[in-house]
Amino acid sequence: MIQFGDSLKQLRQRMGLRQDDVARMVGVERSTVANWERGAKQPSLETLVKLSQLFGVSLDELVGLTEVTTPLPLPCYCSLVSDPLVKLLSERTGVPAKNIAAFIAALQISDDDHGDGREQV
Repeated sequence: MIQFGDSLKQLRQRMGLRQDDVARMVGVERSTVANWERGAKQPSLETLVKLSQLFGVSLDELVGLTEVTTPLPLPCYCSLVSDPLVKLLSERTGVPAKNIAAFIAALQISDDDHGDGREQV
């Protein structure tokens, strides 16, 4: 059975995200994501839900109870990367389109949340 940290790292890498990208999207520090991937710490249930939404997988897939069967990257994320407005923002700002798309995806997750972007402990 795959452990949560291994599963998180695989999902993150399959989407082409860095630890700091994931951290920003779920409202934690990069070192927290690194600790999760190493197995040194575990996220709260609320954060697990955010992560499963971010990667478009079930909680079982996220924590390694079942194999990830969801095709990645997410259709929403893919459509954002290829969106003309995202491309224009990327050209004008020099920020990679995947980072802009990840930021927008994070905003969408935050809207489903309690709105302040902070992790509750």
